[in-house]
Amino acid sequence: MIFVTLGTTLPFDALLKEVDRLAAAGVFPEPVICQTGTSTYIPENCESFPYKATIAEYLNAASFLIVHGGTGSTLQALRSGRPFAVFANPIAQNNHQAEFLQELSNEIPIPWSDDVHDLATLYTSAHQEDRKIKIPCHRVKFQDALRSILREAGI
Repeated sequence: MIFVTLGTTLPFDALLKEVDRLAAAGVFPEPVICQTGTSTYIPENCESFPYKATIAEYLNAASFLIVHGGTGSTLQALRSGRPFAVFANPIAQNNHQAEFLQELSNEIPIPWSDDVHDLATLYTSAHQEDRKIKIPCHRVKFQDALRSILREAGI
């Protein structure tokens, strides 16, 4: 199962529409479940729900994650150990998600984009090569780098 999480605060209809389009085109060989949050688009080719008390069961069961670029969701994807793609939501204040993801990707090679039309490419590349994210071996160094990135981004 592929799990999509769009967060709970900002709509991200563009990403949801792209996921739905790719599901209809058969790009994803397994079911797709979407946590839609405040998005208004209702996917026709995916199971969806706006909110649940917890999404842990979906994160744990997914073979691939598609997440919005919020700090919490990005870190959940990193911790999951699963292949994932992260997308900056352009309506986020001052485009801070793209800024956060760019800074984070300077430290860790994460698969992210600010263009939802890159989803098929990111999904395909995640399955063609070893995309296991290698977090710096010194946990303190990683935590310090992440704090610095968050502070600079004003998060």
